[in-house]
Amino acid sequence: MLNLNRLSVVTKSLNITEKMVLGTAQFGMDYGIANINGKPKKKEVFDILDLAWKKGIRRFDSAPGYGSEALLGEFITANGIQDEAIVLTKIPSLYGVSDFQTDIITNLESSLKNLGCPIDVLFFHNPVDSGLLLSDLQFFETLLNDYPVSTLGVSVYETKEVESLSGCQFELAFQFPFNVLDRRFEQVSMPQRKRFARSVFLQGLLASTNDLRLDAPVKLLNLQKEYHDRLAKHHLKAVGFAVSFVANNDAVDYFLFGVDTEKQLQDILDLEPYEPNDISISDALMEKTAEKWLDPRKWYGAKNE
Repeated sequence: MLNLNRLSVVTKSLNITEKMVLGTAQFGMDYGIANINGKPKKKEVFDILDLAWKKGIRRFDSAPGYGSEALLGEFITANGIQDEAIVLTKIPSLYGVSDFQTDIITNLESSLKNLGCPIDVLFFHNPVDSGLLLSDLQFFETLLNDYPVSTLGVSVYETKEVESLSGCQFELAFQFPFNVLDRRFEQVSMPQRKRFARSVFLQGLLASTNDLRLDAPVKLLNLQKEYHDRLAKHHLKAVGFAVSFVANNDAVDYFLFGVDTEKQLQDILDLEPYEPNDISISDALMEKTAEKWLDPRKWYGAKNE
């Protein structure tokens, strides 16, 4: 149960663009509960990436499973920015894999070929696999020495997945869900770790009042309406509110977001961050928002609850 009594949204003297990480899941798959148009065409993707680069975004998040690594790599190579682009990608799930070392190296070499540039952070996409960082230290030390990978990391869903790696000898990066409604990781200790917030817009639910996908559970439709009604009551713009809250939170170093169109990206870049405000959001909404509704993996297993 989440308890948000009052939200303090503070915009510091900070260049928010420096904390932005442009996600690329939308470029290779139909991603997002609010995405009703499908993935953009190649030209549209390149227009989005071009705008992001011109406006100072240098970090990009990808994964083999997104189907967008090669597209991102083509853009990076075509613009000669291999030494400037800061790219995050992932190790696919090792579920059912008998030889994890061979599988990791094979996928890493494929990612490096697709991207055409060094990898800043190589995340475990499945947090269950991250226990290997504790049991196979030598393998991962060799990987970091032999390949152009700066840092290892883990993409997590639960706070306990971070805590289980407290004894890891690597300075890991963590990617975790974090937004106005989901603040579970706010108090989790991650000393000297790169902290990447994702689900800033909760797959678009917190960004707009636009229609959701036809298969969206009714509970999500109700949550979307009630959330945006409360923002409207306080004269708050959804995108600016969501970004300001995450970008200025001390628990976050960088934040990921995705867009389907160039206009969506421009709107985010043009947003007016909120100055210090004490914004009252009723506990009633939070008390009705069980944690399962904050985790997209669970949305379709609890449609009518």
